Amino acid sequence: MQMDLNRARILADLSRRLLTLDAESATVEAVLEDIAVQVEADSAMAAWLNDGVPLLATWNTGPQIETYFHETFAGVDRGGNIRSTDPDLDSINLTRRQMGNGVYHESTFARRDVIENAAFHRKAFRPAGMNHVVGMTTRLAVGEAVFTMGYANADAPALVGGKAEIFLSLLLPAFVHSFQALDRQARNFERLQRAIAECDMTVTLQGGPHGGDNETGAFLNLPLPGPEAGHIAISPPDATMLANRLAGKFGLTKRQTETARCLLDGLSTKDAAARMGICPNTVRRHCEAVLNRTGANRRSELNRLARSVTLAPPEQLVD
Repeated sequence: MQMDLNRARILADLSRRLLTLDAESATVEAVLEDIAVQVEADSAMAAWLNDGVPLLATWNTGPQIETYFHETFAGVDRGGNIRSTDPDLDSINLTRRQMGNGVYHESTFARRDVIENAAFHRKAFRPAGMNHVVGMTTRLAVGEAVFTMGYANADAPALVGGKAEIFLSLLLPAFVHSFQALDRQARNFERLQRAIAECDMTVTLQGGPHGGDNETGAFLNLPLPGPEAGHIAISPPDATMLANRLAGKFGLTKRQTETARCLLDGLSTKDAAARMGICPNTVRRHCEAVLNRTGANRRSELNRLARSVTLAPPEQLVD
């Protein structure tokens, strides 16, 4: 394959675009089309996962491939393989993912007569103008990302002598880096969402593509990676949350938990009695019970103790 200065610049630009790729279908389709033009493909398709959802993009094809993939999609197995009800397509997908990152000609996976007789070829690839294919793939946590170039004839100039494979091999490092980075980003965001759901503090996502712009009066803002990713806003725990922590840790009754909340709010005995609708002497008895159960000697120590407890609030307090 001849690599003149102009072609080298095109290769560099495509590599740059791959390295800065986002998960938007339109962006992927644009890069797919430009790669297909460079390898003189008649058609092309891209398959990848976005937040665990299988997606497909095509260039210069009909609807046959997308329709067939949706009709034969059979879920994901425990090994992270995307499965198909078409046994021939399923076998190729499993083999390709097991082989890992690379540029592969269709002959790597099956003989030509097997391919021509397979349902996926007869019903999808051949009608879509992808009679012969070569592509690059990278393994993801679930499934894989694939850019496949299609050719109507085996004697297409880019297929003869492996010219398309050479060009795709030069793009492969950027392709692998991009889709594996997108995959890690999606999985990291899933873990972040799970951590927020399990946290017993008030944590929200602010700004960027993952959250709104509502300010929470947070005392701590942690920036997420990326210039437009937004930030995590963490608000200080209020007295109710702290009292519930103490209740979960030390088995406080409902009334003792109310008393602890008043103490943590800094209320006097008189003000606590007014809030709870009981007499001051009863409040004093509840205060003594709270301090005895928690082992705290004074209100300030109770506050420090509550902030050190990390248990989630109990589902039901003792009467």
